[in-house]
Amino acid sequence: MSIKQKLQRQLETNLDKWKSEIDEAEAKAKAKAAKAEANRAEAETRKAVWSKADDLKQRVERAEERLEELKDVGEHRLRSLKDEIHCLVA
Repeated sequence: MSIKQKLQRQLETNLDKWKSEIDEAEAKAKAKAAKAEANRAEAETRKAVWSKADDLKQRVERAEERLEELKDVGEHRLRSLKDEIHCLVA
């Protein structure tokens, strides 16, 4: 086998090995990217759920305040309170 053939074989062997390593690295990178995207989507969903829960807590607090106020309301405040309550339950 000539030097030229040996060098060619070495390069071909290394090229095949390196291409295989590239494929493995790309596959790992894609898997990590997919996992990161899934984690990001999960975090966004979690954030949205907590935000909804906070909004509902605030609505409950306002409704409880209006309920207490309604128990002792005079006729003059009843109309505006009625509108506020309608907005809360809508």
